[in-house]
Amino acid sequence: MCDESIHQPPIPQQLTPLLLDLADAAPRDLDNGGVLRRLTDHSRKLPGVEATAVISVDERRTNTAKVVAASDDASGQLAQAQLEFDEGPGLEALRTGRRLADLPLGLPSFRSRWPRYVPRSLSEGFTGITVIPLCHEDRAIAALHLHHQHCRHHALPGESVRAAQALSDAAVIGVAHERQLRYVDQLQAALTSRIAIEQAKGMLAERFEWTTHKAFELLRSYARSHNTRLNDLVRSVIDGPPTEGPFRRPSPR
Repeated sequence: MCDESIHQPPIPQQLTPLLLDLADAAPRDLDNGGVLRRLTDHSRKLPGVEATAVISVDERRTNTAKVVAASDDASGQLAQAQLEFDEGPGLEALRTGRRLADLPLGLPSFRSRWPRYVPRSLSEGFTGITVIPLCHEDRAIAALHLHHQHCRHHALPGESVRAAQALSDAAVIGVAHERQLRYVDQLQAALTSRIAIEQAKGMLAERFEWTTHKAFELLRSYARSHNTRLNDLVRSVIDGPPTEGPFRRPSPR
């Protein structure tokens, strides 16, 4: 039931620190989607919003979406239901890149549009929804869901929609930064791995009078046949004593 008597303070003066928080991607964000999790937390505090969730495009699987954050179990389950039903406002926003603002889900038109999702949302007590796509490089990479009530004389306040859009725009910057940091880390890891492999190849080539090509082939073959990570094997060659391990120095005759 909607309570029209509750007065909420204006948002703008409260928004600046949240925008800065979302635009900044810290190292802690790289493994758990921290920017989008903070977006759900901050958006949940907006006037009229009862619950939030975010679904995003899976970077590793083309055209596949996943739930990355939710303010509570109900919103998380609703987001997951969209993926299972292959219908709903979040998926539509991801596909079209268009914002869906203050939709009264009880209307017959929305029941026809999303016949399985809408009854599920209404059963959870969410009669209205606003979905804001997060767009980067001309495509939607995620969709923020704002669950709320929608009564005859009550809708999600316009300032909340505008604030959520601003938060989403800031989150896009944070996500882009997050991805850039992850890419740099991957490049650094690849470079470090390559340097170690070259060092191990040189050590084995000197130890056994092999070519570096033969040394690498034997390293790779040993790792595969013993179900060992190549990087771990390489480190054992570099850090271990030459008289131990699978590539021991031959005993002098």
